[in-house]
Amino acid sequence: MKKVLLIIVALTIMITSAVLPVGVFAEEVAEAETNLTVNLGGDNAGMAIDLSSFDGGSAGAQFVITAPALKIEICCPTWSRANGGFLTMSLFKFDKDYETTVAGNPIASVRYDEFDDNQWLSLDFTEENPLVPGEYIVFLDEPEVGQASGIWADKPTPNQIFYCDGYIDEQYSLRSRITFVGNPESYFGTPTKPEVQSETNEEIRSDEPYMDFTILFNDPDWDYIISTLNAVEHDFEDDRLVLSVGSADDPQIQFMFNDISMEEGIFVEKYPIMLMKVRRCDETDPLVGEIFFYTETSTGAKAGNNFRFDYENTLEWQTVMIDLSANKRCRDYFTGMRFDVFDHAPEGGTLEIEWITFFESKEAAQKFNGDFSAYQKATPVPTQTPTEKPTEATAAPVATDVPETAKPTDNGGNSGEQNQGDKDNSGNNEKTDKKGANVGLIIGIAAGVIVLALAIVLIVSKAKKKK
Repeated sequence: MKKVLLIIVALTIMITSAVLPVGVFAEEVAEAETNLTVNLGGDNAGMAIDLSSFDGGSAGAQFVITAPALKIEICCPTWSRANGGFLTMSLFKFDKDYETTVAGNPIASVRYDEFDDNQWLSLDFTEENPLVPGEYIVFLDEPEVGQASGIWADKPTPNQIFYCDGYIDEQYSLRSRITFVGNPESYFGTPTKPEVQSETNEEIRSDEPYMDFTILFNDPDWDYIISTLNAVEHDFEDDRLVLSVGSADDPQIQFMFNDISMEEGIFVEKYPIMLMKVRRCDETDPLVGEIFFYTETSTGAKAGNNFRFDYENTLEWQTVMIDLSANKRCRDYFTGMRFDVFDHAPEGGTLEIEWITFFESKEAAQKFNGDFSAYQKATPVPTQTPTEKPTEATAAPVATDVPETAKPTDNGGNSGEQNQGDKDNSGNNEKTDKKGANVGLIIGIAAGVIVLALAIVLIVSKAKKKK
């Protein structure tokens, strides 16, 4: 019986070997050695940036790979428009810095026309000719004007340096991934950080708020800069602006700054820090807000032209600080903003704003105690006229706020005397000149009479001596 069982087992092995070729076992090994795909970007942040909304819009990532690669991919949204994307994807060998690199010739480049929403655009290589280890910049540009095409920006990661429109953006990373040959144990290195030029003559920054663009909502006259866009009603109560938010995904209100002063808006290079004093009014009020900035070249709310921020989980007054310079698209003049009071408000809510102001630095904004009284312009005090004539000429005071049509001050060095240069005194001057001329004539005649009288006296005196 045992011999029969051994014969059956042997026959089974022989039949199986004949029917199943050796290649089956080899295929299983090959599947175990599939090529590894790894995210080059950071954790999901969900920030979509429309490259077509800005003239010359572009995005890129600088990275280092330590193993051969087969594919580089970037996820590109079109805002739900099928076949609506237009971008060129290129890869450059890193050379010295960003500007030098993208000005050179790409290793590979593909033009994508009419790609779908959230399609992964790719640059492909082969196992025979893979992308060798080294430092590179992957780059997207040439969007079609008016055809929303962009990228997803995620949380930052040390694996890449993210560029948007030619500027480093440390807040985000480019949503991208790389497929390597085989399954390497290590695959990313550290990209070369750009050299920071030291500024020996750094401008001294003021700690004062920018009063020309400080908005104190204790004055309802500020209503002219506000307009409601979606699910937000506003009202002035006591010393604050009250925003009542209805149930909505993006409750919005708009503030325009370009008519507040003679300036076109807030010059971001000079005043990059916006500070708002706000208060949530209920525990259920959401904890995330967002602004979309307007500039001279970008006048509407566009994807990527925005800042998201968190409210503190408190019902006390708090300040929200936004560094406008952190988004390099926000440059030149900041002319207004769409304020999404809460990012998502299914139950509505209420937010109060006491004031909005701007500073030259984060340090100044952090030190500010909320008291504007020391910076508000006081009524000018007239300079007192001196009671004694100065022994030396005193320089005329420098005007601090002279209208463009005003004539230059020229008071002969008599500090404190009122300048009459704006009045027409030509008639008075003529009368003064005539009066002076008459007085001179009378004095001249009198002097002549005296001289003549003396001459007569001398002549008579000599005549008497002769006698």
